[in-house]
Amino acid sequence: MTLKMRPGLPPFLRDENGHIPMTDETANWLVVITREALEGIAQPPDRSVERLHQYLDTFAAVATYKLEHGRAGAEETIWVQKEDVAEYKAAISGLRDRRPPSEI
Repeated sequence: MTLKMRPGLPPFLRDENGHIPMTDETANWLVVITREALEGIAQPPDRSVERLHQYLDTFAAVATYKLEHGRAGAEETIWVQKEDVAEYKAAISGLRDRRPPSEI
């Protein structure tokens, strides 16, 4: 159930949040990236369309992770907060720590 970009609908900023139109096999989703998540994903803090594009794959993976764990919002919306990014990175790091080096 991997989320993918919706064709013809680029990511954008609205108010203080980033927005990524995405889709899976069953529905269209709007992934909303909070200002804190945009600024906290890398240093120096930045809330720009460039940052949104630069970390698009990471934000999509976090949104997919939330969707797979039943944590999507109402009306086909998935909010990605700074804490969600940290949780996802910890989960991925934990998986890597348990795999033999030949599989990483």
